[in-house]
Amino acid sequence: MKPIKIKVTPDMLINDMGLEKIENFFCEFDNDGDPLYGIEGAIPQVHPRHDHWWVGMTDLAFTVDLGAIYQITNMYIYNDYDAYKPEKDKHDYGVRKVKVKMGTPFSWEYNEELAPEVRKWTGFETSYKTRYINFSFNNNQAPSEILIYGYKVEDVDLSIPERKEHKRSDLSNFVGMNAFINDADDINRAVTYIREYHPWTWTATPDGYDTTISPNLSLNRMWNFDNYYSRLNKYGIDVCPTISTHHKRGPKDGITPSDDPRNFISYASMLFQYVARYGHNKNIDPNLIKVGKGQRKKIGMGVLKSIEPLNEPDGTWLGRDPYFSPFEMASFLSVCYDGHEGRFKNVGVKQADPNFIMSMSGGAGLHLGRLKAMQFWCDYNRTDKKLPFDVINAHCYCGKSVDKAGIIQHVDVNVDDRDELSEKVYVGVSPEEGDIVGRFAEIIDWRDRYYPDMQIWLTEFGWDTNQSYKTSTSSHAYGKWTGRQVQGMWLVREYLLLSSIGVEKAAMYMSRDCGPEEHAIGKYGSSGLVRFPIEISANNVIMGNKKDSFYYVYTLKEIISDTSFDCEIDSGNENVKIFRYVTKDGKYKYAVWCPTSNETEVKNYKLHVGEGDFIFAQLAFEKYNGLRTDLVEEDGYVTIDVSEMPAFVIPKK
Repeated sequence: MKPIKIKVTPDMLINDMGLEKIENFFCEFDNDGDPLYGIEGAIPQVHPRHDHWWVGMTDLAFTVDLGAIYQITNMYIYNDYDAYKPEKDKHDYGVRKVKVKMGTPFSWEYNEELAPEVRKWTGFETSYKTRYINFSFNNNQAPSEILIYGYKVEDVDLSIPERKEHKRSDLSNFVGMNAFINDADDINRAVTYIREYHPWTWTATPDGYDTTISPNLSLNRMWNFDNYYSRLNKYGIDVCPTISTHHKRGPKDGITPSDDPRNFISYASMLFQYVARYGHNKNIDPNLIKVGKGQRKKIGMGVLKSIEPLNEPDGTWLGRDPYFSPFEMASFLSVCYDGHEGRFKNVGVKQADPNFIMSMSGGAGLHLGRLKAMQFWCDYNRTDKKLPFDVINAHCYCGKSVDKAGIIQHVDVNVDDRDELSEKVYVGVSPEEGDIVGRFAEIIDWRDRYYPDMQIWLTEFGWDTNQSYKTSTSSHAYGKWTGRQVQGMWLVREYLLLSSIGVEKAAMYMSRDCGPEEHAIGKYGSSGLVRFPIEISANNVIMGNKKDSFYYVYTLKEIISDTSFDCEIDSGNENVKIFRYVTKDGKYKYAVWCPTSNETEVKNYKLHVGEGDFIFAQLAFEKYNGLRTDLVEEDGYVTIDVSEMPAFVIPKK
């Protein structure tokens, strides 16, 4: 058969590193001509591949999934010799060697190195039958364009599963925040779910299979985690520890390649010990429990239900060392989850408590591509071919950038404003303007098709109350609303929106400010529910300085924690949004607001609620349950004023 140019589209690419814009190596297909047959095209342009300084210094690898078995006959590589050569750099930039692998992923049978010539299409005969082709090279020595030639010899099953219904949880532990062991109890009681941070060296001494934990007044020298978890459990607050590494690849033991599960035995051993202590499984051999000097062995305390290993391991702003590629992440999570399907004994969450929930590490953004790449690793490295976690976990912040020309772009400011040389101004926007619902759409669709029982959590979102434009997530004051009121109303609106699409847990960032509000110009420095100075009384109560958002979130928790989301009601007015929630005894509660940010108000709106006695609960400063007034029901309707500040219509008890 005559070989043809095989068109490679973005959906055919698996990004081994999870960073670069790898579609740019195939983006000029229609202009490249047909060099195998001597048909000249345009000279390929060099397109940007990465956004962060260190990425260009690393090796780059990606896999092309052809979607069928092809006989590969030829490859052509265009090498623009000095495409990334800085003006004063005497180095020779451009392609040295391109490694090409084909066959079975992760055990590639075909493995060759190609050395293209300078500023021309260089052709290579590469005869092999394969579905997958893997390319790798140093990023600073990357080609500008790649062409693949061959012909199809066999189809493969590419059917996509039908969407299945995901059974949603109720909202009893939905309203959450990021918090710390030394937060006061009354801050914690603003929510029913806490994502608790601490670095693993506070509670563990890494030593492979002999890793020990010391959770009480030992390594951390200050805090008692037994008391902390037990106390919040009594309050009905679901705590999920996020055990991080503080900017270093601490979990990596450094004994094997970076995507080998054996690299993470120390961390996975720590998880086994942690879950054995705080989970619900009491049937564990006491001889397996390893604690530090002066610590008491405890088994199955029953105060935790979930755990999250690491925070934002896909973050690029700290350089290569703390960054986890999708394959490294899948390997790490596999041994953390179940000891890599039990191949390593007495490590990982499920070997300590099979019913314990392990979240994936909270990602720095909503990236379906990373999930697909992790799935690709699992397809060839786990016999069950399943992702090794129970929860898809992500972070997302709603903002927009404005450049000098006034061009506005809506972005996730957690990942989009890392360039210190940027001339753009960033600012927070409402969750509706930031399209938080739309951003989840493809991940929810993918989950419903492949993992319908898996939960989705959003474990970081929020806004700063500092009004400086140097704070890229600022909730700026407008009209009659102060910046603190805007932060509070946007938080509540995002909780409501997330509940409507089935996100099981939502954690705002974070419990308290990092410093004085007016000086906390760094991102997230003033995103707390409580501002400085923070004084805690002897009986663990905050003395003043609670923001409006504290009371708003507390009120939301009080109103919806006994409900499940029921439906959105057509208001008949584009400026009025209505969500209905149902309690366990079948009563309805309503959340009502204007989804705008321009002081829209709708006066005397008639809401259909049916017969009964109802209360109008409005969010208000220093009101834990909102400002409540009785409503008069007439013919099944109540009349209310609707604004951008969410309010609730609830039945009298």
